[in-house]
Amino acid sequence: MADTDTNTAPVPSPIFSPEDPLNELWVRAFQGEVLGEALFANIADTLDDPERARKMRVLSKLEQRTKEAIAPSLERAGIDTKPDPEMFALADALSQGVAWDAFLSATQSITEQYIPLYQRIGELDPSEQAASDLLVAHEAALRAFARAELAGDGNSLDAIYALAHMA
Repeated sequence: MADTDTNTAPVPSPIFSPEDPLNELWVRAFQGEVLGEALFANIADTLDDPERARKMRVLSKLEQRTKEAIAPSLERAGIDTKPDPEMFALADALSQGVAWDAFLSATQSITEQYIPLYQRIGELDPSEQAASDLLVAHEAALRAFARAELAGDGNSLDAIYALAHMA
């Protein structure tokens, strides 16, 4: 991603329906973390600006740690935790030629889709409320990061670093 590209970032269709079963939501959540980890790492590798690249590596680490934190929940539900290879291909495609501001705007939009999905997991399985809350908090921190970056706030990673699993 060149820092000056003018292409707009794609925004996906809605990612879930309230009627989706819990197992499907867990898979979407987990594979979303797989996608985010790979996407942010890929973007970091393509950026010309070393500070922006550093921030993307922090976001990749956030996605990795979140994925690892929810893996036991999936295992309890009998769900496979192998990354879907399609997520890596999608990360490659999404990381190509997107302008920084467009990427940040898309990130805000995408977090607005994932937060309700993560909340729904806790509604469907109250025994996994802690995992649901962690997912929501991490997504809200990603949204806060994007908003801060768009506003030119030099402390855009504060919400990320404030998460317990990023300490």
